[in-house]
Amino acid sequence: MMIQDEDYFLPPPSGDRYRWYNRSREASLRSINMASVNPELNVSSRLLQLPRELRDEIWALAFNSTRLTFGLRYTSRYGERYLKPAPHSLALLRVCRQINIETRDIWIQRVLLNFQDPRTMLNRLSELSDATVSKIRHLRLIGSPMMRYLEGFDDLMYRHESIFQLLPALRLDCLTIFAIAPAAPEYDAITNLINRGNGWKELRYITRTSRMLGFSPSRSHGSRETGDICRQPQPRFWNKRLLSRDGEASGSSVQVFQSTEENDCLAVLDPHRRQQFDQNPDEHALPDWGRVDDEELTRGAGLRKNLLVLVKRGPAVDVTQKSPGYGKERDMKARFNKRSWRVRKKVIVWTPLDAEKDDDDVGNGWARPQIRRPAQSFDDYYDIDDI
Repeated sequence: MMIQDEDYFLPPPSGDRYRWYNRSREASLRSINMASVNPELNVSSRLLQLPRELRDEIWALAFNSTRLTFGLRYTSRYGERYLKPAPHSLALLRVCRQINIETRDIWIQRVLLNFQDPRTMLNRLSELSDATVSKIRHLRLIGSPMMRYLEGFDDLMYRHESIFQLLPALRLDCLTIFAIAPAAPEYDAITNLINRGNGWKELRYITRTSRMLGFSPSRSHGSRETGDICRQPQPRFWNKRLLSRDGEASGSSVQVFQSTEENDCLAVLDPHRRQQFDQNPDEHALPDWGRVDDEELTRGAGLRKNLLVLVKRGPAVDVTQKSPGYGKERDMKARFNKRSWRVRKKVIVWTPLDAEKDDDDVGNGWARPQIRRPAQSFDDYYDIDDI
């Protein structure tokens, strides 16, 4: 294995040391062949003299705090940016031959793969082999269900459980989804993930507000297909659906938590900054449940608190991908005639924007066509759960 010389990790032997690590330097053409590194160099390393069990714990801690981010992110200050992983996120693999041997098979099971939208996730993971995809254990997806814009028709929405059908090799320990859709589509998305989702053992579905469990069935909350959704008491209803799917003795469960702090998306991930949330109406109130807004969740301080829906599948439950069980119109894999995304995305023809057309008339595509490539920037984070 050949790697580029990265001796800029070391400070200069003399002279000014101020911010030496940010100074530009000419790339060295010298390369290191890991197969020919002198083994005596490892003897002088205090790190490599530690027992293998301790080193494995160190590697796990290092990769557990690493995330690799891909996709478009919009900020009010910088506009639209295409995010790439932070520089040298996997530099540990290139330290020396022995460390490379010890970590090359475990890093992908530890790092968090963070995608800003479903299309970027499919583009990236479809290029990997099934053997590699099956090793991924932690994945985070930010964004709404995948939209296809159809000229002359209503937009077609593919739900998350249908999107993951195109990645049949996924066997995630934890899937995290940060929802940015309106209340009714959020509710519809998590309900369908509980009813039909596969490829993960644990699901963390996070919303920006509490409105998802307090909206009334009005078209103003979402699209035509989600406007008639009527809420059920949660998580009781979701638990019932999950146990009917996995089995009463499976050990599967659904819990809902609400943050105790306002306007902080990370608060709900902290066990000390959240509280368990249950909707337990009286039996006589069930027929009219969800018909009107719950003002405690749709107005004031309650609205500004985040929700976490935590779904855990039982230890013996088969989480391999299966058909979601609905028509071809909503099943991406069936619509692609069982072809993979890697094959299908190459034959999608974009309809170019016409100056005489309205800006919203974008033709037939998987997202609004980009007229100009956005600027690129590196992912900057303190904690892997940062947004």
